[in-house]
Amino acid sequence: MEKSLRFPFSNAKRIRQNHSQAWQDLYVLSMLGGKTNGRYLEVGANVASFHSNTCLLNTAFDWQGISLEYDPSCLQSWIKERPDADFVIADALTLDYAQALPRWFGEENKRIDYLQLDIDPSFNTLQVLKKLPLDTYRFSVITFETDAYSGDHRARNESRELLRSHGYQLVAPDLCVMYAVVSPNPIPFEDWWVDPQGVDAAKIEELLRLPHSPLMPQNVLFRD
Repeated sequence: MEKSLRFPFSNAKRIRQNHSQAWQDLYVLSMLGGKTNGRYLEVGANVASFHSNTCLLNTAFDWQGISLEYDPSCLQSWIKERPDADFVIADALTLDYAQALPRWFGEENKRIDYLQLDIDPSFNTLQVLKKLPLDTYRFSVITFETDAYSGDHRARNESRELLRSHGYQLVAPDLCVMYAVVSPNPIPFEDWWVDPQGVDAAKIEELLRLPHSPLMPQNVLFRD
């Protein structure tokens, strides 16, 4: 795998199985050079491994973080598959993140390596973003599920305005996947962001040069 990656990292050999729906875990590792012992905040965790964006980070690269999920029926999968992970059953829309983040991640280090924002509907995901203390905490890599294919563009448009105002760079806008239930064509469902303070500028510049019609995960992560 390492040789085919757009941004190779030496410990890619640790990867035995990809868990994310659209290689979001590989995107995080590619942007951060295969970082180990990273930290994540996962909003909308669902089950422990299937389509999980943090399972690979947690189990193969020794990352730790907080995984938030509203549905208590997901708990059993975490007990069985990732018993040492910090899985929190909570309503992400009602949390006070200014108080919770210092409790979860400590007072001193305000840098969190990966932020996943993915709850339904996407307008609720936007509300969580608005509640985060973006003036005091920085996230090196962000994946924000917009579900733009639905025709409701409020979450996509407002999240872009907010994140750009805080200095984040959108490197993969309207990322697409194939989902035959919705359309025979690729559908835009997510935006991928980076913090220029936490990701190498050369990587950002290369991604910004990619064609966007449509932009698929493999275009971002692998060379032709």
